[in-house]
Amino acid sequence: MLTHRENESLTQIGPGTRAGNLMRHYWHPVAARAMLDRHPVHHVTLLGESLVLYRDKRGTLGLLGERCPHRGTSLAWGTIDNEGLRCAQHDWLFNSDGWCIDQPTEPAVSADSGEYRSTAYPVQELGGVVFAYLGPTPAPLLPHYNVLMWDDAIRETNGTVVPCNWLQVMENLLDPLHVECLHGRYFAYVLERKGGAQIKEFMALHHPAPMKKIGFDLFENGILERHVIGTEEDRSWRIGTPSFFPATSLIGGADKGGSVIFVVPLDDTHTWFLLLMAIRTGRPVFQESIPFVEVPGARENGGFILDTANGQDHMAVVTQGTTAHRDDEHLGTSDVGIVLYRQLLNEQMERMEGGQDPMNVRRDPTDHGIIDVPGGEQSLEPVDTRPWSRQRRRWAARHAEGQHGSRDREIDAQAQGTASPAPPPVVREHREVTLR
Repeated sequence: MLTHRENESLTQIGPGTRAGNLMRHYWHPVAARAMLDRHPVHHVTLLGESLVLYRDKRGTLGLLGERCPHRGTSLAWGTIDNEGLRCAQHDWLFNSDGWCIDQPTEPAVSADSGEYRSTAYPVQELGGVVFAYLGPTPAPLLPHYNVLMWDDAIRETNGTVVPCNWLQVMENLLDPLHVECLHGRYFAYVLERKGGAQIKEFMALHHPAPMKKIGFDLFENGILERHVIGTEEDRSWRIGTPSFFPATSLIGGADKGGSVIFVVPLDDTHTWFLLLMAIRTGRPVFQESIPFVEVPGARENGGFILDTANGQDHMAVVTQGTTAHRDDEHLGTSDVGIVLYRQLLNEQMERMEGGQDPMNVRRDPTDHGIIDVPGGEQSLEPVDTRPWSRQRRRWAARHAEGQHGSRDREIDAQAQGTASPAPPPVVREHREVTLR
């Protein structure tokens, strides 16, 4: 149980708040690329700030404060130009750095005045997702999570705006038992009441098995969730599912594909749950457009969609209130992952306030490779069994890394459908609960 003040400290993410200052040390998704393919100007909200994302006629991305510094008209209704975004009201042109570089109705000298500058933030696109950084300079490196980086993958994204605070959504990801209960017993109850043949298929093929044990490891970049269904040789226990701090979960291996989940705090009472899925083909893939689907969490009349896992999660977190009253909760022993995450948030806020970078802020360009599931399959080049191609990759690997032997074996292993594991996590702390 937290006090009301402690709860506010973890949940409020606007400018100047503790959690908001922490979150501003990280890159966050602000849009899917497909959204800009449909229309090049979008109003977006991130960390409590009202912003406008655009892609100009030259393909340059920009992220500006919503209000035009001239007289406050929303730039969300602006038009794109070769070098930026024009305000609809008086045609003032702002570039991606926020500078007003053209004022058609004013003397030319006005364009050089320092007072005509919009708020502007850096943006980058990777893997079909546009990321923004709203924090102190210099900006850290954008993490290269494997699903974003594979050049042999077919990708698809979907997103749901959840009308509640971000921490409720994140804590749901760190609660493995909700899968067994909400997406198991409750799902069966919903389908049984609905009637039809779907309940038989669900019970035969999709009903989750009960968990015997759950565990959580605090590692150098976040938290690993583990659970046992059969034995401790289960992948779910042996490798687990990492949540990279502050709010990114990586699911699956690197050989056939995987998914990444981003929990994005839009404001204090709205969260974007963004899922990017990738299937690896073994050969380079060019996707001119990566599909994006808005997945509703509720019906237009406000009713919850209870016969899908997404809709069930939506119900579970939204009905806690726009911000959960953690001063009125009663945690159990199985909530060990949630307790660990809250402690980690406080620890990293204290670290930030002490002048240090918090966990998982990446700045070293020499250590900016693909990020895989710790201890899971390692991402290498796309599978290509042609001998000349393997030889070329061997040469490139040797030339780049100055290594012989082990890299050759990794490339051969991948060509045969396997790869050496990614480095295991450096575990700082382990907590577990035996359930059955």
